Amino acid sequence: MAGGTWKTQKKRRPGAYVNVKSTAKATSESSLGRTLLLSNAQLGWGAKGVIELHNDSNFKELLGTTIDDPKLIALKQVLKGAETVLFLNTNDGVRASLNDPALPWKFVARYPGTKGNDISISLEKDPNNTTIVNITTLFGTEIVDEQTVTTTTAGNLLSNDYVSVTLTAEDGGQAKLDAINAAASYQLTGGTTSSAATEDLMSDVMETENYSVVTTAGYPEDSNIHSLLVSAVKRLRDSEGMKIRGVIPASSSINNVNYEGISMVANGLTLNDGTTLSVTDASAYFAGLSSSADAATSLTYYEVEDAISANPKLNNDKTIKALDAGQIVFTTRPGQRVVIEQDINSLTKFTQDKPKSFSKNRVMRTLDEIATDTEETFEKSYLGKVGNNAAGRDLFKANRVSYLQGLNNSNIIQDFSATDVAVEAGIDSDSVVVDLAVKPVDSMEKLYVTINVG
Repeated sequence: MAGGTWKTQKKRRPGAYVNVKSTAKATSESSLGRTLLLSNAQLGWGAKGVIELHNDSNFKELLGTTIDDPKLIALKQVLKGAETVLFLNTNDGVRASLNDPALPWKFVARYPGTKGNDISISLEKDPNNTTIVNITTLFGTEIVDEQTVTTTTAGNLLSNDYVSVTLTAEDGGQAKLDAINAAASYQLTGGTTSSAATEDLMSDVMETENYSVVTTAGYPEDSNIHSLLVSAVKRLRDSEGMKIRGVIPASSSINNVNYEGISMVANGLTLNDGTTLSVTDASAYFAGLSSSADAATSLTYYEVEDAISANPKLNNDKTIKALDAGQIVFTTRPGQRVVIEQDINSLTKFTQDKPKSFSKNRVMRTLDEIATDTEETFEKSYLGKVGNNAAGRDLFKANRVSYLQGLNNSNIIQDFSATDVAVEAGIDSDSVVVDLAVKPVDSMEKLYVTINVG
């Protein structure tokens, strides 16, 4: 898919090129609720690359541990707000295996990594019928699969979510199973972990996956991964037309981000159960929440349900300083309530093309939605299908007017008129130029009250 911004009408690839500027005149599967988490957790299990996870996922099967493992604290926080987490697993290495001469099968761990060495296979014959063999797969001490075969049907043993099974006995396995008299347990061995570098995977993953927010939550504040994320988000938004947003922890090692597609989190949280979330893990919480917020939603003063305190608490001066630096601040309010002070991004230097309103995430979600919908509608329904003449351009204009009127009726934009849309022929015979003038609706944030006493 070609896309991105444009300065001159000289693009080579077919596609939609969308500029978003402040001026009087300016679907596919939704990415809403989808967060890409670039993880540094060393798990020793799971498929290398992106693993799609939900709150009801079997984390033990997919990642080799439970969601309450401290290694997965960032993932747990993202899932509090996100519908889906695309977890970048860097696990690589050698798969554990079992190829004992006493058995008619070879077992190989489903994934590489040292956790495969925790898998064991237990065999036991039925005491009432010795032709029946019960085969149990254990992951650590947990039974994860149970199957039954007979001494003449060893080939019926199936692979499961933890091991793949191959019948190796030439006679079908009957002789080896007949020879087993007592219960026996066999351990898989040889599994090793050699983690891939996140930096080697993130570029392709960020460009090919479907998500709305990407985060480096969980990495140390001084990691260079945050700067790499900022650069990647800028490139994908401005050059590739992907209206994704990024969330990183604020730190002294990365300054002057000044970009509407990046939010920085200033402080952490203390939860009801006493758990302390560092700024890196609190970034995960905001990233998940932000990915699920639509164009009609602001997270300003959104209450963090299971938190009792910001950590650290910032006084008034430090809060203002952080906000002025374009940072997300968690604030403790009376009654042990914790709120997101203001739903902003890191844009702090304003221009005619990027005014102060662009520093509001709600405004950017609206503009991103319009840009994305316009691009996808053009590519799905008009590119290569509709003639580039007055009639064809009028069809596209009517489509955009109807779409924007719907946003106006939903209080996402305001004061919209059909005259705010212009669709004209471009320089080349196959190009179309669209000007959209929109006024996003912001949320109420400041109340100034004068009480007159008579």
